Amino acid sequence: MKNILVFLIGLFLIFLEAFFTNHISSFVSIDLLLVYIVLISLYLDKNYAIVVVGLLGLISDLVVGGVIGITAVLFMGSSYFISTVEKSIFKDKKVIVSFLVFVISLVYSVINAVVSAIFFVPVPLVLVLIKGLILIPFLNVVVAFLAYVLFGDLLMKLREE
Repeated sequence: MKNILVFLIGLFLIFLEAFFTNHISSFVSIDLLLVYIVLISLYLDKNYAIVVVGLLGLISDLVVGGVIGITAVLFMGSSYFISTVEKSIFKDKKVIVSFLVFVISLVYSVINAVVSAIFFVPVPLVLVLIKGLILIPFLNVVVAFLAYVLFGDLLMKLREE
């Protein structure tokens, strides 16, 4: 039951992003799904987390209209990285989790900008630097910090079950 609920929450976040948060501002959007996959990758079994985030990434590409498979590969790589370092970090520290979200968001933004420049219309470099290296990772950290404060107890229960 827990596994299905984790997947359904991810689906809800995909549709929330696609139909609501991506239309708030054309300059920046918060990547709720990226924050979610970082948080669940910290507390779920490694194999299950990689499968779930891969499926969510693929569905996200299909719904949002990106290059099919890029988000899935990036999410699976992020989940694998998190699952390998999660035993050596303090998962109960909000600052550590926020820093992890910042690093993952930074790498994800850079790779996403490169892929977008290759397959779509290139964006000016200044805009990529401001948006991808500063604004989006910072907003994702704020959302991750708030999510961890609000749902930290539920995240801890993911590991226990």
